Amino acid sequence: MSRNHTVLHLDLVWSAGADARQPIDPALFALLEAIRETGKLTAATAQVGMPYRQAWGLITKWSGAVGQPLVTKEQGRGTRLTPLGERLLWLRERIEARLSPHLESAVSEMEQQLSGMLDEPQPTICLYASHDLLLAELRDLLRTRPGPKLDVRFAGSLDSVVALCKARCEMAGFHIPEGSFGSELLPTYQPWLKPRLQRLIHFVKRRQGLMTLPDNPMGIGSLQDIVATKARFINRQRGSATRLAMEKMLRDQGIDRGEITGFYSEEFTHLAVAAAVASGMADVGFGIEAAAKKLRLAFIPMFTEDYYLLIKKEALEQKNISDLLDVLKSDTFRALVSGIPGYDATEAGVVKTIGEAAWDETPTLGVPWGTSH
Repeated sequence: MSRNHTVLHLDLVWSAGADARQPIDPALFALLEAIRETGKLTAATAQVGMPYRQAWGLITKWSGAVGQPLVTKEQGRGTRLTPLGERLLWLRERIEARLSPHLESAVSEMEQQLSGMLDEPQPTICLYASHDLLLAELRDLLRTRPGPKLDVRFAGSLDSVVALCKARCEMAGFHIPEGSFGSELLPTYQPWLKPRLQRLIHFVKRRQGLMTLPDNPMGIGSLQDIVATKARFINRQRGSATRLAMEKMLRDQGIDRGEITGFYSEEFTHLAVAAAVASGMADVGFGIEAAAKKLRLAFIPMFTEDYYLLIKKEALEQKNISDLLDVLKSDTFRALVSGIPGYDATEAGVVKTIGEAAWDETPTLGVPWGTSH
């Protein structure tokens, strides 16, 4: 009888106080986040499923360890985080967002090294890909069901495409804007795209744009507004497809990158950019809508892009690839996508030639899938 697939996890461990070997209970962060959301300790304890006395004891313990209170209770005003509690929570979210791709890639490597020792051998697809929240969800979905698993190694879009051409992986995930905007960025990838030998599997459409604090207090609606308001900007790293798109828009609008405060401040994931804005370390960033909404930020859409999985043509005949296409076309996957803002899975699993890609089509702008902003 086949055993269930073993799922491995890697987590960051935080500690505080004189005894650095004593880790902070992860439940503390969940409790602080619930307090931030509800403004009441009773509501927060109900949200995390923890008795009131235990919750207050946890807060008291770690407030003592760091030497300052993490929350404050005021008559008639409920419970709220202190500046230290707020900053600690945002810092944790930013660090985890920054390191999550590395942890996820390490987990994939561990699972491959232990495959066959902990479980019966599973068909595995090695995927180098630009980091994406939904791609991580797909990997986790495949772990829970029979069939192929994804060995995901996160890298930049161009690096992933190059890895496929150099036979380091079986599939490469990259994204490119629709329409003429995408066609103008295509030369970056063109030396590595082989129309007769490769095919594209459509993964999802997703929106990219500006992220600001809730209610957009600086009134930022364009790249010009970033310059005019002297807003502190947080960028994606050099070489990422998002950074290439950002720099192309600046050139098209005649904006010198030196006019943008913080242009060379970089993060390596969309979620890390969102966390930097949410924590107050930046006023505005550029990235996908899903990351902005996850951290409750305002989002100003700038363009729609397609996320593709590039594969060798002959690999489409393999059963594990056929099974993956079935999952992408399934109601289960579409239901998963529908719960995450800024994505559209209408064409998920559709195989295209390179010549049929959406960078030759009219771009979709604005709010194409009925999601409010």
